[in-house]
Amino acid sequence: MSAIRDDLAKAIKNKHLVEIYSKGTNEQFSVGYVIQQDEKFVLVKAVNVDGELDGLVVFRKASLARVISDTDYLKSMATIITLAKQRGYYDIWNTERLMNKLLKKQHKTKHSLLKTLLMQAFHHDQVIQLSGRIKKHGDSYAGFIHSEHKKYIEFNYVDMFDLEKRPQIAIRYAEIDEASFHSFETFNTTAVIESFMPGDFH
Repeated sequence: MSAIRDDLAKAIKNKHLVEIYSKGTNEQFSVGYVIQQDEKFVLVKAVNVDGELDGLVVFRKASLARVISDTDYLKSMATIITLAKQRGYYDIWNTERLMNKLLKKQHKTKHSLLKTLLMQAFHHDQVIQLSGRIKKHGDSYAGFIHSEHKKYIEFNYVDMFDLEKRPQIAIRYAEIDEASFHSFETFNTTAVIESFMPGDFH
């Protein structure tokens, strides 16, 4: 854990692009810029394969296997990001502006990075994606927070294969290993919600 914390601190200081591997996923990894860490969580500005900013992600540090910088893949991605910036599609969702607002709020409230992201999503009607050790359910959900409680949230997720359903589950904060919003997936889910279930969302 201390090695990961040190690698994250180095990535924050140097503003380097990194590969982030979660435990149990040796082949799959996320790419992004590490922005900030607290005792349990780290905030990452995610980048997709086309070099576009793809949301803000909070990872639980205990769920991470390793953080790597300076690979050939990251060198390739840096070139692709440069192209995205040159062509004007690097930050089409204004993610950097949202990130600055989130960091200011987190500094004022002193909540964890996870709690700050969840509160932002709840109070501003934003769709989020959650994954982790969510019992009796799948690995990942996109939807919106119905209500907040001391140790858990009531979460309405979207089933793209059955738009008549209105599934709701209770998710404890301790079960969430990854939370993201302001990404292509969450904006896509928002469009579906607005089209088929706007009364449930707002």
